Amino acid sequence: MTKTEICKYCGGDYVPKRRGAQKFCSNSCRSLNWKNNQQIKELKVPDVNTIDEKPVLVQKPSFHEKMSLAGIANAAAGAAVTEIAKDFVTPYANKPATKKDIEDLKAFLKSRYLPIYNLGKDVYDRIPYYDVKTCNIIYLKS
Repeated sequence: MTKTEICKYCGGDYVPKRRGAQKFCSNSCRSLNWKNNQQIKELKVPDVNTIDEKPVLVQKPSFHEKMSLAGIANAAAGAAVTEIAKDFVTPYANKPATKKDIEDLKAFLKSRYLPIYNLGKDVYDRIPYYDVKTCNIIYLKS
């Protein structure tokens, strides 16, 4: 025969797995009970007087839930300082591309002549370029 216990949070029946140590039916009831004990509680009497209806616990807002203008300003200032510090510390190669960088890249890729860096200059000191329209390598004077 298994002995059932009553949960100290929800009032439901459960079979304890740790005899004498377990007071709640689940971890969620245990954590909710702890959370509710940390806040200020007020007992509200039900409107209808029935035996089956349980009293409802109404929680007053705790100090941590209140917001002030000074708190918002401090949070904004902290975020701004953090972003400035990140911008200062991040190397140029790791910074995100801006809209202008992308537009410059598009213009470069749409251009007709692309420089070839792994070929050296020719005898006449001209730099090699790849012509996108004709698919040929040409040498231009810079």
